[in-house]
Amino acid sequence: MASREELLQSIHPGMVINKAFFLKVYGYEVTWPRFRETAIKALEDAGCSKARKYYDSVVGEYEKGHQKQMKEVGKWYLEECEKKGREERRRREEIELLARKKRLLMQKSQILTKD
Repeated sequence: MASREELLQSIHPGMVINKAFFLKVYGYEVTWPRFRETAIKALEDAGCSKARKYYDSVVGEYEKGHQKQMKEVGKWYLEECEKKGREERRRREEIELLARKKRLLMQKSQILTKD
């Protein structure tokens, strides 16, 4: 993967820019605030007047997909938590029933041994 500096140095007039390029810029923006502006300015200086529009489009599409994935993951996680909660409740109920059964058996034993 190209470093920030290598990415900026790779910008030149006539270059082919694809989604991957803009996603790299986005990735660096996450850890280096204002990197996007630096890269877009370099692209505009190299003759790509629609660089900002392309960047916003690619990042918007990526973030929309990411949000969709996160909702799916959240739904799955909630289902797993609910499933675990149901299992835990069932386990507690089973323990309570076993304890009740033990108490009843002990009471029955006491009654039978008194006679």
